[in-house]
Amino acid sequence: MIWGEIMVHGEKYVNEDGTPYVKKEIDKKKLMKIGAIILIAIFLILIIVNLVIKTKKNNACDKIENTLLDAAYKYASEKKMLPNVGGEQIKVTSKTLLDEDYIDTGDLTYEENIGSATITITRYKEEYIKSVEIKNCGYCTSRHKSWGKETDKYNEKKRVVDVKATYNYYDRATYYTKYTDYIESSKVSTKKSKYGTYLPKDESILPDIPSTGVVVTIEQEQKPYYSYRDKKWRYYQNNNCAYSAFSSEQPAGYKEKDTRTMKYSEWSKWSINYPDEKDYRHIERTVGYRWYYKEGGKKIYYNSGEYTPEQPSKKYTKREKKSLTMYRYRDEMWRWRNDCNRKYTGLTSKLTERYPYRDEETLEYTNWTSWKDESAVNSENSYYREEKVDQHSRYRIKYDIYSLIKLEEALPKEEFEKKMGRSLDEIANDPTIALEITYTFRYK
Repeated sequence: MIWGEIMVHGEKYVNEDGTPYVKKEIDKKKLMKIGAIILIAIFLILIIVNLVIKTKKNNACDKIENTLLDAAYKYASEKKMLPNVGGEQIKVTSKTLLDEDYIDTGDLTYEENIGSATITITRYKEEYIKSVEIKNCGYCTSRHKSWGKETDKYNEKKRVVDVKATYNYYDRATYYTKYTDYIESSKVSTKKSKYGTYLPKDESILPDIPSTGVVVTIEQEQKPYYSYRDKKWRYYQNNNCAYSAFSSEQPAGYKEKDTRTMKYSEWSKWSINYPDEKDYRHIERTVGYRWYYKEGGKKIYYNSGEYTPEQPSKKYTKREKKSLTMYRYRDEMWRWRNDCNRKYTGLTSKLTERYPYRDEETLEYTNWTSWKDESAVNSENSYYREEKVDQHSRYRIKYDIYSLIKLEEALPKEEFEKKMGRSLDEIANDPTIALEITYTFRYK
C-alpha cells in the first residue's frame, strides 16, 4: 500500500494497526442547505419577536385611543353638544377632557410620552363617527401614516378618519295612508321593527303606498278589545231530595237518572287503543304520528316514541311517515234519584225565585265571544261573566313624495347654507325639504 494514495471518492489512510479508513470530502450543498435553514429560523424568530412587540405597542395605543373616544363622546353627550344633522361635526380636545376630569394624564401617556389629542365627532346617518388624532405620543402618533385617497366606503374599524359631506335637496310632500283594521296581539310580531313599532306578522295587510313614495315610518296604534264567556248552571226547586253524584251508570241505591241533569265528562287522552263501547260513550278518532328532532344525527323522539296527533312543541320538528289511528272519548253523566224530583231548569246564568238553588257541579261555560271594543262586564253580571282583554293594533304608513333633485351639484355646508339663505339646522327641520347628503372618507 502506498501512503498518500489518492482514491476516487476520498483519501486512503491506515490506523496504527494498519486498518484502512477513508476520509470523505465535505458536502458543500448540504452545508449550504443547513445554513439556509438556520438563517430562516433566525429570521422567523425575529419576525415573531417583532410582531409580539408591535402587537403589545398597538394594544397600548388602542387603549389610549378608545379611552379618548369614549370620554369625548360621553362629554359631548352630557353637554348636549352632539350634532343633529348628517355631516355636521364637533371637536373635543384632550385639554378639555383633562380640565373637566373626563380623563387624567395617565390616559394620554405612552412610554413616558404625554401626548395631546383632538377628537372629532361627526353625525353619519343615524350614528356618529368618532375620530382621534394624537400628537407627541411616540409610537401612538407615528403608527398612523399619511392620509389615504378619498372613498365613499365607511370603515368603522378605523380610528383616524376624515369625513366630508356635501348637500343637495328635494321638495318633499308628506302623506298618510288610512288605518288598517285592528288585529289581535297574536298576529303581531314580538320583535321591534326599525320604525320603533311592532309590525304585523303578515305585513301584506299594511296599506299600499305609491311607487314613488318613500316610507318615513309605520305607525302602530293600540286599543283594548274585550271577549267574554258566561258561566251557566242548572237551578232547582226542591232542596230536600236526595240525589247521587254524577255517574254514567246507575249507582247502587238509586232508581233512575234525572235526564235534565245530563253533562259530559272531560275528554280522555288520545290513545291507539280503541275504547270499550258504551251506550253513553261518544268516541272520536284521528291520525297520530311519532314526533322527533335530530341531535348529532340521532333521532330524539317525543315521550320515547309515543304517538300523538299534534306537534308536541316547536322542538319536535319532524314526524315519521307511518301513522296510526288514535281514539278519545267522553261520557254522558247524570245525577240519579229515587222518587223525589228536584225539578231542574235548563242551563242558565241567573237564578229565579221559583228555582232558588244552584247545582254547582252542573257548571258549564259558553264559548268566548268575538272581540269587541267595549267591555261587557258590569256589577250585575260580574258573578257569572268572565272577560279577557287583548291589546289590538292597527297601522298606517307615513310616507314622502319627493320632487326632482334641485341643485345641479351637491355643495359643502357653507356653500349650501349660502345658496339656501339659512342654516343647515333650519333646512333639516323644514318638513317641506328632504336633504340628500353624500359622504366621502379618508383614513390614516
